[in-house]
Formats: sequence, C-alpha cells, structure tokens
Amino acid sequence: MRPKLFDTHTHFNFNAFKDDWEAVIERTLEDKVWLVNVGAEAKTSQRAVDIAEKYPEGVYAAVGLHPIHTYDDVFEEEIKGEKVQLETKAEEFDEKHYADLVKNSEKVVAIGVIGLDYFHIKKFSENTQKELRKKQQEVFERQVQLSGKIKKPFIIHCRHLKEYDAYKDILEILQKNKNVLLDKPGIAHFFAADKDIAKKFLDMGFYFGFNGVITFTLDYDETVKYIPTEKIVLETDSPWLAPVPHRGKRNESLYVEYVAKKIAELKNKKYDEVASATTANALQIFGLI
Repeated sequence: MRPKLFDTHTHFNFNAFKDDWEAVIERTLEDKVWLVNVGAEAKTSQRAVDIAEKYPEGVYAAVGLHPIHTYDDVFEEEIKGEKVQLETKAEEFDEKHYADLVKNSEKVVAIGVIGLDYFHIKKFSENTQKELRKKQQEVFERQVQLSGKIKKPFIIHCRHLKEYDAYKDILEILQKNKNVLLDKPGIAHFFAADKDIAKKFLDMGFYFGFNGVITFTLDYDETVKYIPTEKIVLETDSPWLAPVPHRGKRNESLYVEYVAKKIAELKNKKYDEVASATTANALQIFGLI
C-alpha cells in the first residue's frame, strides 16, 4: 500500500508519547500516513528501531547522535503545554552501535538526527562554546562518513547563533566529505536558511524538510517557493511545533496534512499534487520504492 502522506521526522520514541504511542501510530497508519521515528542518541535510536519492528510497513527508524547529546546540559522544553526540565548527558559517538542498528534491522532508513546546534550552547563561556562547537563538528563528520559506508542517507539538524553560522560549518564539512555523499545524500530537516544556502544544498542533491512552523510564520515563505517541489519532504518534528489549527498542543504525524496544504498554498499548487509529490520524494530518499 502506498501512503497518501509521509512524515519524515517524528519522535513517537520520546517520552511525550510514552503512554499512548501505540494508539497514536495506529490512527496514523489507518489514515494512510507513514512515518520515520528519529533517534537522538543511543537510547532513543534503539527505541525507534524497536517500535518500527512492530509494524510490517509504514513505520521506520532513523538512528544517530544529535549534537545536544554530545555534552552535559539542563534546559527547559514545553511538552503538553507544560514547562519540563530536560537533562542531557554527554554520549561518545559509538560508530559500531549505530552501524549495528542499521545492520540488524531493515526498518532503519537513515542516520539521524545529526548536525550542529549552536543555539543551546550560548549559555556557556566563550572557551567552552569553542570546545563544544568543535566536538559537535567532529561527531557530525563521523556520522556523515558512516552514512557513506552503510549507504543510508542522513537527516541534518542545524541551529545557529548570530555569532556562529552553523549552516556555513555544515556546508564546509559536507564539501570536505563530498566523496562519501550518496546521490541522494539526505534531508535538511527544519530548513531555516535563505535561498543562497538552499541552492548550495540543492547542488549537492539534498532534500528539504518543512514542518508546522510554516503555518504560523511568514519567515520561510520565499524559501518554500524557491525550492522545487520534487526536493521537498514533509515533517512534523512531533511532539513539538504543532501547526495551525493545533498550535500549542502536542504535535503528531497526522498533522502533516496541514504542512502539505500550506506548501500547496505557497506554491499555488493543488493539495493532492503536493501530497503525492512529497510522498514520492520520501519513498525515494529512504529507498522504499
């Protein structure tokens, strides 16, 4: 069965869904929406695989080490309308662990989420920030290289500070490792840069993920219009970033429909055309067709 929509980036493997992930996934699949649960470190990557293995089709996994899990930190996130304090512990990148997750499950379709996150390190001293940026860059590069070895695309997270351009650093690392990039190397998740940066990713064959944020801000309108539909995939990044009309609530994969509708509006296309094209893009990038 071919899905009608594909959420390329969700987190039913996270604690926000610990009590009802099965029910949420069941209604998602019933509505012919497929999804990729994306890991952030060893534990949630393993859980993404475990969940995916429970379903014959429609539920897949990405495994990788997110940049915020390369150092110790405590910060707040809003979950189910409440401020929740989260603690991350530094995890050393264990290439064998992540490679084995891919090797042992056909349901793993990508390495991710990986990249650079300079936003969360702004609280630290200048010297510490420098060390943390270097560590993130090293871990990102190793995972890009792993992608080339195991022939799986990767999902990029990028968040920068005004003082430090994470997109610039990511592009430099990708250029340095262009010999290992696949023809369809991966997805620039929650793409938040301008058209000039978009062109550089396009030239390397990347796809671009857009989520519910585009339904409540104008900041990404021109970028969405610029990127060809055949290079766009849909995502929710649930449990966060619920689109209008569910803003402020816990997000879930079914709401990817609103992202497709907004893209159709911005591109002056029919909804069905965008739904079909972005689903085909997801199936191609993940090797499911």
